[in-house]
Parts: sequence; C-alpha cells; structure tokens
Amino acid sequence: MKASKPRDKPHAEKRSLWIVDLGRRAYEKTWDLQKRIARARQEDRIPDVLLFVEHDSVFTMGRRGRSENLLLSRDALQARGMACIETERGGDVTYHGPGQLVGYPIVRVPGGGKNVQALVKGFEEVLLQTLARFGVVGRRDSKNPGVWVREAKIGSIGLAVRQGVSFHGFSLNADMDLTPFSWIHTCGHRDLSITSLRDQLGEGVSVHGLKGLVASVFVEALQYRTCVPGEGRSREVRALGLPSLEERYRHDREGSSGWLEPGMSPQAENLKETLADQPR
Repeated sequence: MKASKPRDKPHAEKRSLWIVDLGRRAYEKTWDLQKRIARARQEDRIPDVLLFVEHDSVFTMGRRGRSENLLLSRDALQARGMACIETERGGDVTYHGPGQLVGYPIVRVPGGGKNVQALVKGFEEVLLQTLARFGVVGRRDSKNPGVWVREAKIGSIGLAVRQGVSFHGFSLNADMDLTPFSWIHTCGHRDLSITSLRDQLGEGVSVHGLKGLVASVFVEALQYRTCVPGEGRSREVRALGLPSLEERYRHDREGSSGWLEPGMSPQAENLKETLADQPR
C-alpha cells in the first residue's frame, strides 16, 4: 500500500488592511488621528490600518529622548516656524518634513501583543525591499532599529504599543532637505550620517510617487489583503476622521487624501526602469 503524500499545510489567512493616504498634514493632527484609530483597533471595531502622510517640518522626541540631543533652543526652533513635540513612541529625537514618506501602521502586535521585535523586523523588511526596487542596497543595524545605506541612515522606526496594538511607525527619506538633521543628535547618536533616495539615486523620487510602491511591498511582505470599508460604515469612518469613502487615490492628485490602492506610481516606475539601464 502506497504511503499517502502529506498534505500541504494551508496558508495562514491573510489579514485585512485599510490603507489611507492623508496627503500632507501637520504632525499633531495626525497624532490625534492615530490615537483614535488605535482605540478602535483595540476594541476590534476595525481591521489593521496603514496611514501614509507627509508632515510639515517638525521634531519629535520619543520616550528615551534627552533634551541635550536637541541642539537648538526651543526659541530658535520657534523662530524657524518649527516645534519639538514629546511623544510616547520609542527612541530619541528625530525630524519629519516635506520630502519624507511617513507610514503609521496601526496594527495588532504578533504573539498576543508581545512580539514587538517581530513587528520592527517586518517594517525594516518593507523599507529594505522598497530600496531594493530601486537597486539601492540597504542594511539593518543589530543594535538600532531602522535601515541604513552603508553608514548613513535612510529609514527610521519608532513605535508605541497600547493594549496589544502598535502605532507610530516608520519613515523613509525620499527627496528632502536634510539640513534639520544637523540640528539634533538623530535618534540619540552623535555624528550620525543621514541620506535619502535622492542622494543615492542622483534623482528625486517624490513622496507621492512612493506611496503605492511601499503599500504594495507592505502588503506582500507582511501578508495582508487590502480592503475598504463597506458603505454602511461611512458614519464610523467619518467619526474616526478618515477620508470619506467616496475619495479614491489618484496619481494625478498629489497632496490629496483618500483610500490608497497598492501599486507603483508611473513616476516611480519610470525612474526604476531608467536606473535599471544605468551602470551603478
């Protein structure tokens, strides 16, 4: 009698994910939105959510932040139209500004809310795979979360976890003025070099152009399936402060908000193809 072949193990069911593009928005307004969504996720009223945003210039300080790592006085920052906001995320001080893609995954933490390290590694993998799509070789640092290109940091990660749900998230320097990073000890490290996709490619990639690509990598790498709320949930969507269900993402509406469908934008696709033909 022939031995029966072992059955393939069924694949784990993919989790649902809402992906929302907030366009360009002030940090504090987005922070409030994150906390509302996190509460709804804790109560299992909504699935995991990924927010994309581009912030106005701002410094943020994490739980481990030390005032000496901010090299300008608060008055000097105010004179530049900027602030330093203390938050509950992990890490020290960092900078967000125009030309940087920020992703806020508001998601259940693996391992019953305890395996934060697996979540950090997953977000790092998203950033590494995104860089690889442009032929840029990134790397991890075993002692510090984030992603580097050689000795320069290009992507940061800082999270907060409440009742098994993570919020805050990751950033990727696309095409931005890096000067404000010289006004801080970024992530608490002296003399930390910072780089961007523009520095690495010699050509800019807009935040708008990156969103669809990063969404695709996020969904593939972390095993999600995207969805949008049903029409019957429009009241809940409005109460959370999310864009209306009638809004949909369009590549020709830079700076707009809406529900994002994963996929590489024409701009990012064209740049990727151009770079593939160039010696590196």
